[in-house]
Amino acid sequence: MMNGATATKAGDKSTSHLAAADRSRPETIAHFGIRCQPDKYKELVDWHCKFWGARIILSTDIHTMITWDDEHHRLVILNNPDHEQPSNKRTVTGIYHMAFSYPTLASLAQGYEEKKALGIKPHWPVNHGMSTSMYYFDPDGNEFEMQVDNFATAAEAHDFMASLEFVENQIGVDFDPEEFVRRVKSGESEEIIKKRPRIGVRYTRWDNSMYFKPEDRFKTGASSLTTK
Repeated sequence: MMNGATATKAGDKSTSHLAAADRSRPETIAHFGIRCQPDKYKELVDWHCKFWGARIILSTDIHTMITWDDEHHRLVILNNPDHEQPSNKRTVTGIYHMAFSYPTLASLAQGYEEKKALGIKPHWPVNHGMSTSMYYFDPDGNEFEMQVDNFATAAEAHDFMASLEFVENQIGVDFDPEEFVRRVKSGESEEIIKKRPRIGVRYTRWDNSMYFKPEDRFKTGASSLTTK
């Protein structure tokens, strides 16, 4: 989102053509793929198996397919020396992250602790307002968001995203993952934990952040959280 952006409420005329009753739509995301060079292939396969709690369905010198549920595969990692590695993924165009949902804050906290025990830490825990999220980089700099919806319905989330509060802070409020786990385990209401504090204007990750420094905006690497 750009500075000074205005919100468009779901169902407004400007977006109504996207909700036509006769449109054909996919039911879900089935799988995704990652390309890599040979020096990162094994490391990426190992990392993603740990990260997702996944099992390998097929692995060759060319590609590996893994899954973590009843889908035939959720991720394919393709090994090819002809693929060009960008010098800095933060300065190239294309998909920059994918988000995956947990059902509860308790399950997100459990996932955080499981990954931490395997040496995998998030570089950015943040309450976006409509979701409570933790972002992770894999060894090749691909970014994955683990999230829990903060509202019971999509309509409530849409209303929040059309509010002045979201327009002034389109990014979120960073939080300490250890304090988050403590609050969840204490039995505190998830509704209270999900409520995003108001911190004023924030248009980018690097504004008003616990983890990102403005001078590091275009540098490759992790935030301060993963380098502690």
